[in-house]
Amino acid sequence: MACTKYMAKGNSIGGGRYEQGQKRCPECEVFIEWEGLWCPCCGRMLRSKPRAKKLKHKLSLSRTR
Repeated sequence: MACTKYMAKGNSIGGGRYEQGQKRCPECEVFIEWEGLWCPCCGRMLRSKPRAKKLKHKLSLSRTR
């Protein structure tokens, strides 16, 4: 799997993964550190926002600060 090259480290410092700028590939099922919109290994569109309502709200609160 080529995505191991771009795989993001854990989020031990404050904030969630999306707050740190990490994106998730639904096909490869990993968080990656990548500036583009598309996964570098499988070509699917990356998720840059959480799907859960609670986490969306938490992200919006952190971005307004």
